[in-house]
Amino acid sequence: MSELYTTCYVGLASFTILIWDHLLTFSEEVEFVWKKKKGPLIYLFFINRYLTPLGFCVNLIAYFSDYFTPDTSVCRHFVRFEGSMTLIGINVTAVMMFLRIYAIYEGRKSVVFALATLLLAEFAVNASLLTYGIAVKHTVRIHACTMIFDQSKVHGVFAAASAWLPLLYETAVLALTLLRTYQHAKDASAGRVMRILVKEGLLYFSVIFSITLILTLMIISAPDGLKNVAAQTEYL
Repeated sequence: MSELYTTCYVGLASFTILIWDHLLTFSEEVEFVWKKKKGPLIYLFFINRYLTPLGFCVNLIAYFSDYFTPDTSVCRHFVRFEGSMTLIGINVTAVMMFLRIYAIYEGRKSVVFALATLLLAEFAVNASLLTYGIAVKHTVRIHACTMIFDQSKVHGVFAAASAWLPLLYETAVLALTLLRTYQHAKDASAGRVMRILVKEGLLYFSVIFSITLILTLMIISAPDGLKNVAAQTEYL
């Protein structure tokens, strides 16, 4: 029961932070996104911005509703949905980071190819792991539906690849950004833009690193009901 409460509380807290962030930044979004020329990056932003809260709402319903129980077909289908939404959210952001690196490296094929290969590997492994998603087994008195990986088929470091592979990709993005900043340090105009990218990148990376490290350790060693609880914060 305590594991379920933890899942629900973390879910509610994460959703509250997500909505609060939307409210705080909505005016800037209208000014700098809605009124600008639309392109691939803008559409990816909209997917990440609005699909995530909708998916989160479904997750919260599954956590609290008596209709979603581990023994029902609804729950068995839901765990795939929950994993898919996390996969989409992570990789939409990853593609946005990829487009940033593509832009600042001016299409240098070796860098773009290496990063694209890492991104595709991360997506392929996570999509593969998703096929092993099952519902957490609770006692008969508990009605809730959350996903874990089938421990009889995937466990340990391989199961935790759903967390550490995205972290590896983000680390590569940050390293490439820092390298490009150093290369443009003497260019006043370009250097200013790159410094802003580094500042934002370091802030983003510090948050993602903390969350992903916790998630990796929990997937490896936490009880079944808590293994993926930190994954809810990845929606942010």
